[in-house]
Amino acid sequence: MSYEKARMTAFLDRIEHALDRIDRALTHGSRWPWLLFLFAFALKAVYVVHTGDALFVRVPIMDARYYDGMAQDIARGQLVRGEAFFMGPLYPYFLALVYSIVGHDFTWVRLLQAAGGALTVTLVFLIGRRLFRPSAALAGAVLLALNGAMTFYETELMMEWMGAVLNCTALYLLLRARPSSPWAYAAAGAALGLSALARASILVFAAVVLAWILWSVRDRARVRAALAFAAALIIALLPAMAHNFAVSRDFVLVTSNAGINFYIGNNRDANGTFVPIPGVDVIDDVTTSAYVERATGRAPSPSEVSHYWFDRAMRDVRHDPGRALALLGRKVALFFNGYEVPQIESFDVHARETPWLRVLLVRAWFVIPFAILGMLVAGRKSRLLAAYVLTYAASIAIFFVTGRYRSQVIPILSLFAGVALVALPSIARSRRSLAGAGLGLAALFIVTNPSIFRLDENMLMFREYVHRGRRLSETRSFAPAVREMDRAIAIYPKQAEGYVQRAIVHKESGDDFKAIEDYHRALDIDSTDSSVHYDLAQALRRVNLGREAVREYDLAIRYDPNMLQAYNNLGVTLRELGLMEQAAVVFRKATEIAPSYVKAFNNLGALYAEMGRPQDAVAVFEETTRRFPAYSNAYKNLAMAYVQQKRARPALAAMRRYVQLEPGDVEARDVVRKLEIAAAADSSGTD
Repeated sequence: MSYEKARMTAFLDRIEHALDRIDRALTHGSRWPWLLFLFAFALKAVYVVHTGDALFVRVPIMDARYYDGMAQDIARGQLVRGEAFFMGPLYPYFLALVYSIVGHDFTWVRLLQAAGGALTVTLVFLIGRRLFRPSAALAGAVLLALNGAMTFYETELMMEWMGAVLNCTALYLLLRARPSSPWAYAAAGAALGLSALARASILVFAAVVLAWILWSVRDRARVRAALAFAAALIIALLPAMAHNFAVSRDFVLVTSNAGINFYIGNNRDANGTFVPIPGVDVIDDVTTSAYVERATGRAPSPSEVSHYWFDRAMRDVRHDPGRALALLGRKVALFFNGYEVPQIESFDVHARETPWLRVLLVRAWFVIPFAILGMLVAGRKSRLLAAYVLTYAASIAIFFVTGRYRSQVIPILSLFAGVALVALPSIARSRRSLAGAGLGLAALFIVTNPSIFRLDENMLMFREYVHRGRRLSETRSFAPAVREMDRAIAIYPKQAEGYVQRAIVHKESGDDFKAIEDYHRALDIDSTDSSVHYDLAQALRRVNLGREAVREYDLAIRYDPNMLQAYNNLGVTLRELGLMEQAAVVFRKATEIAPSYVKAFNNLGALYAEMGRPQDAVAVFEETTRRFPAYSNAYKNLAMAYVQQKRARPALAAMRRYVQLEPGDVEARDVVRKLEIAAAADSSGTD
């Protein structure tokens, strides 16, 4: 043996002996999990305190605002929503519980979530200690505790921390379950069911777990274990399923956001990440129901919103299936890339601006290559954990990839990275193994290099300025909000989105004339954007420039012939200008395009009544009541049209039906009494 080789062997022996001592110290006892919990919580709590007054914390937008608003409603006693859940309900109910105890205080919420992140670190250690060397478990837990992106995501007003805790809990329970006792399997099923109430995509892994139980558990015990797991999973989901059916009368398993997420990730312009949909204000219209209503001409149910986006996405997929398949491959590669893909917030931007995130120095670009090596080193004993990583990756890649969505597998990837790091001394004893591992790691670092998918720095800052501007506008700090939008526009002066966003701030400040100027600037860049024409028309109408608004509504319809709200508001504007016949043509056109568009029918009937054409008004309102028997205003308007014709009896019948649908309308009851007198006095014997 050469001197160099002997020295290397002695060095590796010392490392192995050190690892053995660590293994013996960590094998038993509960103090190590507690110490890890306190260590991780301290790191995360410092970050929470350090960023407590940050704008992105104080003013939630998009998903966070949806959760916060829903939680406040629940805390005020509105336990049942008026519609099926759009996002996972578990997190807002958790928020509501916190709000009801400590008030609307984001610091307490974030500290509790930091504790949840610390618990995830502890669970990673416990899982690793059960499957691998305790030293590998410790390495994985420390990597996770020092991961800055995880602390960032865990302390946002989002549910990612909750999914990570519940998923790791389920994995730990499954790994320590005994075939003779089904209770651990039931508890794991309940944990995954609750996790699905945070993010429903975990149900893909739940199906894999059921198969794993049937394959791994022996004899008759497998049936009991599988039934216990499945029953607990379903029981956990039942409250959401029952709620959704009760309020929407259609089947929404957990949430109705699958359609919009599928469209974002699979439309013909998709790149695998979150890219805002042109014409959709994702800050104020998170569920996109306002957009879909504008497109379809009627208030859609949550499931109809989802179906609308699924249908649009599938048309694009069928148009170019090859591109769709390549896009799926790109999303899988993006999931396992070291880049923290931004969605609402950019971790990279905040890491530059927050010193403590730089102290938490572990990044995905380091963890993922070692994690892949660790999965290969771990072999058969880690099948369940590997299945979790792969199926979760697939469940996200079906839609679109962001660093926040991926965060729920970072705990297990960190554990696998710990396995690889602890295995390196053994690998290094063989030149062939060392060379193979070295080449493999080098290749992995190359293919997972963040620069492959990193967004342009200008685009990152553009989005950051836009989000800051909208947040400042939420606080009615309009001048600073405009300055942030100005900074965004300075980056991309030839991009319409910046001007549209600044127009929204001007609109919210009440300065419609400046909003109009910015809408015009946006249209100078892209004159074919129907949504901008529509928004411009709305602003023009608010400042009583009706004829100019008519022109913009016409252009919106030209570029999107199915924009029913544009037809409706065009008709309303023409009526306001006294152009009754033109308005009638527009309303009638809307009813022909969308026979389900109740507003157009109602407005057409009201227009005929206003024009002194009661016979035409009656015909339209009678058709409206036939098509929309639950639309109360149609019966009221029909009654008034009958009154114009001096037909008291049918007017009374229509008004009675209105009162049945709107029993709280006291004035309508007075009208019924007057019509009863008029009908009794009508001795003609006709209606």
